[in-house]
Amino acid sequence: MGFATRTGLLCALMLGALGANGSENDVVRLLERMRAAAGPVWQAHIVSVSRLTLAGTANLVSSDSAGLRITVRHCTGEVCNGTYFDGEHLYSINMNGTALADSLEPEPFLRSLRLVASLEFLSPTFLAHGGEVGDAGAGTFAGRRYRTIVVGDVNAVPLRLYVDPQTALIRLAREVGGSETFEYGDYRRAGILRLPFEVLHDGQLFERYDDRAAVSSSFTSPHGPTPSFRGRPDDVPTDPRSVTPIVACSVGGIAVRCLVDSGNSGLSISSELASRLGAPVVGSYQVRGLGGYSTQVVRAGPLRIGNATYPEAYYAVLTDLRRYGYDVVLGADVIAATGVEIDASAHVIRFAAPIEQSPIVLPISFQTFVPVVDVGLGGVPAALAVDTGDESNINLAYDFYAKHPGLFSVSQRRSVSGIGGSSVELIGVIPQVTLGDYRTGPQVIGTTQTLRGTAFGHLGAAFLGQFVVQLNYAAAELRLIPKT
Repeated sequence: MGFATRTGLLCALMLGALGANGSENDVVRLLERMRAAAGPVWQAHIVSVSRLTLAGTANLVSSDSAGLRITVRHCTGEVCNGTYFDGEHLYSINMNGTALADSLEPEPFLRSLRLVASLEFLSPTFLAHGGEVGDAGAGTFAGRRYRTIVVGDVNAVPLRLYVDPQTALIRLAREVGGSETFEYGDYRRAGILRLPFEVLHDGQLFERYDDRAAVSSSFTSPHGPTPSFRGRPDDVPTDPRSVTPIVACSVGGIAVRCLVDSGNSGLSISSELASRLGAPVVGSYQVRGLGGYSTQVVRAGPLRIGNATYPEAYYAVLTDLRRYGYDVVLGADVIAATGVEIDASAHVIRFAAPIEQSPIVLPISFQTFVPVVDVGLGGVPAALAVDTGDESNINLAYDFYAKHPGLFSVSQRRSVSGIGGSSVELIGVIPQVTLGDYRTGPQVIGTTQTLRGTAFGHLGAAFLGQFVVQLNYAAAELRLIPKT
């Protein structure tokens, strides 16, 4: 059943239920009992902790919630990643806390679950802000009878809640018109609140908490390393001999070279520099490039680029990085913090640059913290990663090329190497590439035989060098200004 249909069903249930004799007063009394039983959960900042074993590894799972907002982190030692929901959109969080939206589309079902888990529908302002609560009569679950109500709002999928008539606590939430269920049990006191310590999803354990508490501090949305600038942000020169944007920088006071790489999900450091810094090892990480390997995560910093200083952060250690002529890779954590403008013809990078009017504005989605845009390759639509660290022009994943071998004729083969391995790139020319309403061509295009990468391939630094490039992760936009 679609979102619009379920929302329409919510309205029908509301009109039918509240039209019954005394039904509206019954619902009001039930909501009052539920508020008294659970306490003001909707206005509390709640911290919860559980421990899970995933793939044989012990993980600490912590959640931090306030109203509809919730941050969930899975940690092994110091290294954590997770998700953040702001009440509308779902974000992924990397090990440095950088949060990027999984999709430009809202998440109505997740919003519904948060309406229930936070008891936001019991808030005195819920109805005034467009929320809906309706009587759905009696219901039976696992042989017991419950009082049921339907809750939702215009941005959420309606859920039918089964309320225990004795305790006035929620026992079950079921999708209206569907079978998906969430069961709530093992209610315990947490100060003035009563909270479930066990949640089942379709009969299987979903969450079991070790500890839950309301705290007095304010909820803070996750964010990655935040730079400080000495004055206004400087233009940072890039190496004019390199296709990719390489800049001078320092980590922990040691001067090195850094690659600004939108194809990197966070921050990386060479094993030689990590050793020289004596950077403490805090965890492990799985590296993926042309090949892959398991490596360490270290804590290092501060990072200085131009007149910007970034605080200490977590870096994945790359054992084969230095051979490419730099010691540090600056990915999502740096780009998301301020936005970045890359002007290859002027050989500069600008942090926190003002947004320019541009003829090409493409929405960005993110896959594993790498920006992805939709382009047209001839007549074939393709989602390609925007990868300033790839020297290529357009570099397709081999399985995508295998499905569309007519995109170009191979005129050249060359050996290539990258993090974790080496391969062979097949190169040709494609007559036209479409970016929104903008068309350019002919363009060099290739495919690398072992490249799986992100999306269907990459728009590399050679292609992006034809434009002034503005990456605005906060607005989920790529702006391109063609060079004349």
